[in-house]
Amino acid sequence: MQTCLDCLPCFLRQALYAARIASEDADRHREILAQAARLLPSFDLAASPPENAVRLYRMIAAVAGTPDPFAALKEESNRLALALRPEVRERVRQAADPLFTASKYAIAGNVIDYGAHHDFDVHRTLAHCLDRPFAIDDSRRFRHDLAAAGKILYLADNCGEIVFDGLLIETLGKKKVTVAVKERPILNDALLADAVTCGLADHATVVSNGTDCPGTPLDGCSPEFRALFANADLIIAKGQGNFETLSQTVTTAPIYFLLTAKCPVVVAHVNELAGTPGRVAMGDMVLLRGGGRR
Repeated sequence: MQTCLDCLPCFLRQALYAARIASEDADRHREILAQAARLLPSFDLAASPPENAVRLYRMIAAVAGTPDPFAALKEESNRLALALRPEVRERVRQAADPLFTASKYAIAGNVIDYGAHHDFDVHRTLAHCLDRPFAIDDSRRFRHDLAAAGKILYLADNCGEIVFDGLLIETLGKKKVTVAVKERPILNDALLADAVTCGLADHATVVSNGTDCPGTPLDGCSPEFRALFANADLIIAKGQGNFETLSQTVTTAPIYFLLTAKCPVVVAHVNELAGTPGRVAMGDMVLLRGGGRR
């Protein structure tokens, strides 16, 4: 997915929001916003929004004088999700279809996003997610492809939601799952330490993709990660950032995009790829098959 003109004012909005999180100094807020405005004309509109966001958030961290402006919010998100995990795990265990139920909770957890979606209610979203249908529902094909897959690569997204990713991974049983997180801080994306804290290392091998991009830009990922990506039998890509960077990637293995749609540009692109004009709206849950053979 390419960056469009509608993304540019969104970058400015994100910059001001992140500046206020990173520092209480109004002068630094102004400097961050000024530098963001100077960066925008140099952004490559042929690249995905997450790829362009890397330079923006590196600048914010440098001006604010902190390598991880979202550190406190990430810890809070992890604590919140871990407190909810026993109840959600029990709901999954008792469900008639644990895989489908765990998928819904994992996608509902994608609402925890301080980049695209600042105003969210995790408790309300989780309480009602089972009552809401997927706007795009490729769950039947997902189940079929999972059954045939030996090696599964799971591309994680944000802190907090990775707790619910862990519950989905638990439902896969003894499948060989590798979870990829970010190498360095960016927004509220999960790092290796977050994956360990949230229990993913108990059920999967956890690796870094080698980037500080809020997505998975393959050309910028480590050789080790690219080898895992190329050799996977099935790829699960969580969240908008992974969708934005991989939506048009040609792969041998199927990619399943699991996300909550929180951006009108992403909504339009999902509808375009799925051939479903107008079906997906803001806030909808999506389980979409991409890549691989149709």
